[in-house]
Formats: sequence, structure tokens, C-alpha cells
Amino acid sequence: MAKSLQEQLLASGLAKPKQAKKARREKTRTDQQARREGRQSDEARKLAQSVADADKAKRERDRQLADQQKQQRASREFQGAAGQLIAQHRIKPESAADDALDYSYSIGGKIRKLAVSNAQRKQLADGKLGIVRHAGSAALVNRETAKRLQALIPDQLWLVESIDTTPDPDDPYAGYEVPDDLMW
Repeated sequence: MAKSLQEQLLASGLAKPKQAKKARREKTRTDQQARREGRQSDEARKLAQSVADADKAKRERDRQLADQQKQQRASREFQGAAGQLIAQHRIKPESAADDALDYSYSIGGKIRKLAVSNAQRKQLADGKLGIVRHAGSAALVNRETAKRLQALIPDQLWLVESIDTTPDPDDPYAGYEVPDDLMW
């Protein structure tokens, strides 16, 4: 174990035993006086401050961890509730019909396709049906279910929102109609 500075100075001859004794006595006197007056010595104050800082940092880390766990738990609950809603209100795509075609939609920045019948295609275009992707598969759901799922998993839902169809009076292409059977 390393010697204290005082012992090293005494051993090297730079300090005398009388000076060391006087320094110890002086330190003891100042510590006793500080205790009587209710104040702490500099070392004790620094130690108390470092302990308080470490405790504050630990509480902050614990709070952040608890918040993260709470968010993960809420996400799992939302995913579970969404899965139940989808399972209960899923509408089977009529892809086995003769008029079945692929319907293209965009979720999460990716364009995907789902085989649906012409009747379902019209309902999708009118906003009566929505498409939701959950657990790696796509499902058709009615508008009410889609609105409920929008609160739970908004980034996994595709739904046509009703838009104002009144033509703009300044539109230069107002006289040109877009065909209804246009597919992309």
C-alpha cells in the first residue's frame, strides 16, 4: 500500500516529525470546530456532493428506463388490440372470382398489391373498405374498423379519405373527364 504524502516527506527528510505532528493537530482542530459549528469540511462536502450527483444520475436513468418500458408495453397492447380487431372484422378478399384484379396501395412508403374483386375495388375507391397490414399479411376491413385501427396503428393502414369533389372554377382541365376504368 502506498504511503501518505506526509510519510513520504518524513522519509525523504523534507519535513520534520514536529511539523507533521503540528499539521495533524491543526487538521483535527479544524475538523472538530467544523463539527461543532455544524458545517462540513471541504472533503466531506465534496464527498456528499458527489454522492448526491451520482444518486440524481441514477434516478434519471431509472426514470428513462421506466418510460421506455412503459412505451414498449403500450405498443404491445396496441398491437394486440389491433390484432384482435382485425381478426374479428376481417373481410375476405374475393380473389377467386373471375373479375379479380390486383389492387395497388401504399403503406410505409412501399407499393403493395392485393387481389380483390371489382365490387371490392369500387368499395376501396369509395372509402367504404380499408386495407391494413398486420403480422406480415394484408386484410380488408370496413371503414368503421379502419377508423378504430387508425388510432392504434396509423402507419399500417390504408384508407381512402373522402375528398371534396366539387370542381375548381379556375381549373383549366375541368372539361376533360378521367375514365372510371383507368387502372395503374
